[in-house]
Amino acid sequence: MGSTGRNRFTDYPGTPKGDGRASPKGGGAGGSPEAPNPCEAPVTNVPLDEVARCEYHTIHQDVPDAGTAVQVRRNLVKGRVAVETQERNELIGFLPTQFNHLRRCMEQGYVYSGMVVSSRLKPIPVVRVSLQASQ
Repeated sequence: MGSTGRNRFTDYPGTPKGDGRASPKGGGAGGSPEAPNPCEAPVTNVPLDEVARCEYHTIHQDVPDAGTAVQVRRNLVKGRVAVETQERNELIGFLPTQFNHLRRCMEQGYVYSGMVVSSRLKPIPVVRVSLQASQ
């Protein structure tokens, strides 16, 4: 599946308009609470894109089992945020474009790791992951 847009963070749902930086909401004399940091939000039960085309499936003709430790690859793969196994660094799939804001977070020193929460080989390969941020 492809994606459309102008390669700007504002092309994706949930991202602020303007310069791409989150700003606090609220106001008034009492000040405003700080907006939650999107870099620290967990990525929960997300299906990966292009699993059948990626290295893990090509090598093993299989998908990783639930419970397999994974991480977001530090470098983009063909401009995409990629998820790989922690043990062998084999590419499993790509995060959907709604998570492209993680690029900026990774530039700020965040790393993302977690596990495969579910997977199936047929009728088409599907891998779902959950990730947590750390610095």
